Amino acid sequence: MLKFKINPLLLLVSVIFILIGFATAQCEVSPDDVFFSTEEDFFTHGLVPNDGNRIISDGDLLNAEGYVYRRNHELLVKFNVIDVTYDLGLDAAVVIDKEDYFVAFSTELDDPMGQFTAGDLLTNLGAILPNSALLIHFDIPRELDLGLDALHFTGERKAIIEFLEVVKKYGREFWLKNPKALIEYLEMYDIDIWFSTEGTAPTPEEPKFLDGDLLSAASGTIEAANSDLLPLSVPAGIPNRGVDFGLDAITLDEEENIEFSTEILYEGRPSFTDGDVLVQNGEVTIQNIDLINEFGLEVGDLGLDALSFYLY
Repeated sequence: MLKFKINPLLLLVSVIFILIGFATAQCEVSPDDVFFSTEEDFFTHGLVPNDGNRIISDGDLLNAEGYVYRRNHELLVKFNVIDVTYDLGLDAAVVIDKEDYFVAFSTELDDPMGQFTAGDLLTNLGAILPNSALLIHFDIPRELDLGLDALHFTGERKAIIEFLEVVKKYGREFWLKNPKALIEYLEMYDIDIWFSTEGTAPTPEEPKFLDGDLLSAASGTIEAANSDLLPLSVPAGIPNRGVDFGLDAITLDEEENIEFSTEILYEGRPSFTDGDVLVQNGEVTIQNIDLINEFGLEVGDLGLDALSFYLY
């Protein structure tokens, strides 16, 4: 019988390459199809933005190729919030049509003119879906605005676009008065809105969900708890594991894996920052330094507030 002696070093190198290949396969999205916003303002040393202003705000929607996809005021132009002094931040974003610049999003601040809150779902074409409608299934006080921190649509793009046209047509007041109509329209178009909030409800002492949980507007259920998104080695989840890591951004990759960012970092194993992109098992698929690399910065992490992979 032939016997083969295994070289431990070669075996280790082989395993490492297999793991690297697996990690790479987790995120095969082209950089030009990765959109995001940062938690911090910065000065770009990369491509000069079309308006000539190198100052990038935490309200601008960026592309991983190193350019500004939409300025904050461009997203808000239909709401007449065009004064550059009113940068309302960008807490969540979904690029629905890349070529036509069609974006659904939420802001970090309420509109100073009172047209919408930081918990409302907006589009750059002027649609407003109030926070209370998104939360109607969860049976919490309707006056409680919990913010909107992460956002993703499921379903066919054509149906999503038609639905958002209906949202705009009816206007915010209709959805405030008839929040249950949202459930009917989501069912009609066979779509769902996955989202996270900035707070727990109804009370921190007796939460139905955490701000780190991924919620479904259509079913009123927790699509993925914070403890489900991160591995057992990370103390995620209250009360059993101890910490709510938050959910700042969420999108799906080509294999329909949930990819996301957290509100706080973790220095254990696996380690990650609040600017890294993670896949559902807690593995880092894109480090923040690689996400912002094309902007020519000398910093390693600017946080991650919004994330959208364009896969249409």
